Amino acid sequence: MDNKNSSNQDIRRHFANACIQWARIRGYSDSTGLLRGLVTLAKEPMSLDELVQETGYSKSTVSSNMNLLENLGLVKRIVIPGDKRHIYETITNPEIIMANMLDTIEKEIRLFSDALERTENELVTRGKETGYLSERVAALKHLCEQGKDRINILRKKPLNEAYESCE
Repeated sequence: MDNKNSSNQDIRRHFANACIQWARIRGYSDSTGLLRGLVTLAKEPMSLDELVQETGYSKSTVSSNMNLLENLGLVKRIVIPGDKRHIYETITNPEIIMANMLDTIEKEIRLFSDALERTENELVTRGKETGYLSERVAALKHLCEQGKDRINILRKKPLNEAYESCE
């Protein structure tokens, strides 16, 4: 390996490490993060075999992780007619990236909203002294509603306006 390739790998490690941290935060494996980082900084789309060679992971590990990244809307699989190989490239369209981010946040809000609704129903059913818990649930439900409203606003704005409103 020449010094230029070695230097590029050294530089790319910062982004790869950030992708690994992202994967950990989301509950995914380190391999998911590393693969995301590799494909994102690749000069051109990478084949499954190239990703296996680059990482040392098994083909099944790379394949399942790339399927996950594709389902998350972070990479796209390119099928070349007449070629059995799949190649992957990162999605760089800012509108798609923003939509994916908003979808993820919306799912998290929905998860907590549903849990808060069930909690509130149970509090009412039990009819016991709930004091702070009822107040806390109401406050958190209000926070979730505000989050939903903000997501709806961001979905309706063009990306450049959404970015400017965050500054």
